[in-house]
Amino acid sequence: MISFIGCGNMGEALLKGILESSFLSSEQVTFYEKFASRRDYIAKTYGITPIGDICSSVKDSKYLLVAVKPQNIKQVIGEIGEFFRKDFNNIISIAAGISTEFYEKNLGEGTSVMRVMPNAPALYKKGIAAISRGKYADDADQEFTVELMRKIGDTILIREDLQDISTAINGSGPAYFFLFCKALIESATANGLGKKAAKKLVIETMIGAGIMLKRSGLEIDELISKVASPGGTTEQALKSFKKSGLDDIVENAVGDAVRRSKELGKQIL
Repeated sequence: MISFIGCGNMGEALLKGILESSFLSSEQVTFYEKFASRRDYIAKTYGITPIGDICSSVKDSKYLLVAVKPQNIKQVIGEIGEFFRKDFNNIISIAAGISTEFYEKNLGEGTSVMRVMPNAPALYKKGIAAISRGKYADDADQEFTVELMRKIGDTILIREDLQDISTAINGSGPAYFFLFCKALIESATANGLGKKAAKKLVIETMIGAGIMLKRSGLEIDELISKVASPGGTTEQALKSFKKSGLDDIVENAVGDAVRRSKELGKQIL
């Protein structure tokens, strides 16, 4: 049995994926959510009875999927610590910046922890989750976590010391693409294109470009050269991006996100 501690957008995406894939039945899944409106919505939408007491999650569930905000982690650990059994319970954490060591330190040496960074497209089963294994997690824990995350998209296994950069790339990355799309749409409308038409053109272009990246087998520079004819409009736009320092802008933004992920972890310790 698995129990969700917190069921926000990402928790809901996982819950939906689990149930729709029949990976687990509704009888094998429970959840604890402190916000009444959210609790009622999840219960009604997915036909799962919520747990009124967070401690019951620990007593009855082998896997505890911690899906709360990082700033709420200490409170959660404080509430479940008394009832946590290292010989029975296992942690799957999707809280940004929170290390497996934090759980091991606060729940006791020997605690099995899998750390995961999923992302927003998981809502449509198009996510990518970066998974790291704590030093006390075994092969079965890793296999369960990988299979769980594959219900909402793809997975990769990485060393835990790379989780902060993963957070900045796949965790935050969708927002970067959204922002770039917004800028393209606004540029299109500023040049006379209607907003509806601009939005459709940008969205379908982004999706198509993503499919080319995934399926063509070509390097990114090769794909760029296929679109950018010498002396053409694309080449001119790319020169403008370079002149404006796009590479530096992206590198600085990712660096700031990495630092923030590390700060979140340090604030909790």
